[in-house]
Formats: sequence, structure tokens, C-alpha cells
Amino acid sequence: MLPLIAGLAVGAIGAIGKAAGRSKANKELRKLEKENPIYSADPRIMQLANQRLGLANSLLNARMPGAASIERNIYTNQANQLGALNRTATDASQALAVASGIGGQTNQSFTDLGIAEAQDYYKRLGIQQQAQQGVMDEATRVEGNMFGDQVRRFGDKMAIRGAIQQNRQNTWGDVSNFGFAVANMAANGGFEMGGETNRSVINSLGRGGITPGLTGGLPRTYGNFPR
Repeated sequence: MLPLIAGLAVGAIGAIGKAAGRSKANKELRKLEKENPIYSADPRIMQLANQRLGLANSLLNARMPGAASIERNIYTNQANQLGALNRTATDASQALAVASGIGGQTNQSFTDLGIAEAQDYYKRLGIQQQAQQGVMDEATRVEGNMFGDQVRRFGDKMAIRGAIQQNRQNTWGDVSNFGFAVANMAANGGFEMGGETNRSVINSLGRGGITPGLTGGLPRTYGNFPR
């Protein structure tokens, strides 16, 4: 009878130890679930992208660098040429012809300036479009990373919940197995004090390797077992 009780006690201690270990593991898993980091985008990157876009917008609406100075030079050159003409001209028809030539040169200079400013505008327009694309790319990147992080966190959550549930099932499985073992012993008379059934249960435990050589070491005084 004592070997049976000892075996049951060892089994109960083992089951309790496993249950305690799994309970501790579940607590650690829940702690890890709460500490699971959340993706956070660096705001400085988006801030820099917006600054570039703002600068590109300002440049788009501004004149070409140096355009105002070129324009002043055109007017100054025209005035100087006309002043020299007034001082040196001796014939009205000659003066008109030279003045017409000066006017043509001035108009051509302004045309060239306009072409240069138009080219510069489209260049700055391309810079603005690139800046806009940079902001959109950064927003898309952040959104994609946030979605990916949500998927990752959901997967981690499911894995942790699954591990916790598996620990619970294993604990209840140990409890059930222990209960079935006790019920099986009781059904086979393992808890009776003596008798043929008690002897066969103990002999089966000895053959199973739980208490080797048990029957050989028991005193044979009454019905093979002491009462």
C-alpha cells in the first residue's frame, strides 16, 4: 500500500510542479504581450520632406535669380545708347534708324530674359514635383510600416495566446491523466488492504519499473502480504 501512496504522491507533486511552471510561463507571456513594441515613425523625416516642399513652393513663385539685375542692366544699356545717340546724332533720319536698332536690341534682350525665366520656372516646377513626391513617398512608407507592424503585433498576440492556451491544455491533460491513473488503481483494487487484487497491482507496478524488486523484498507472512 505504501508504494502506491508514494507513487501517487510523486505523481501529484510532478503535476503540481508542471502546473506551477506553466502558470509562471503564462504570466511571463502576458507580460511580454503588453511590452510588445509599437512602430513609431521618425517625425524628423516627414518634417524635412515638408520643409523641402515648402521651399520648392516658394521658389516656384519667385523670379529667376538675377532676373531683376539683368532687367535693370537692359534698361541702363538702352538709356546709355540713346544718350550717346542724342549727343552724336546730326541727322534726324539717322537718329531714328539708330534708335530703332537700339529698341530692337532691347526687345531681344527682354525676349532672351523671358525665355531664360521660363526655362528656370519649369526647372523649379520639376523640383517642386520631386518634393511633393518625396512627401507622398514618406507618407506611403510610414503607412506601410504601420500596417506591417499591426500585422506583426497581431501575429505575436495570436502566438502568445496560443502558447498560453497550450499550457492550459497540457496542465488539464496532466490532471486528467493523474485522475485516470488513480481511478484505474481504484478499479483494480489498488487501494485495498491486502488480497489477491492488491498483490497483482503492486506486482504490475514492479514490472513497470516503478518499484523494481518490490515483491521479492516484502515479507510473506499472510496471503503473501502482511495485514
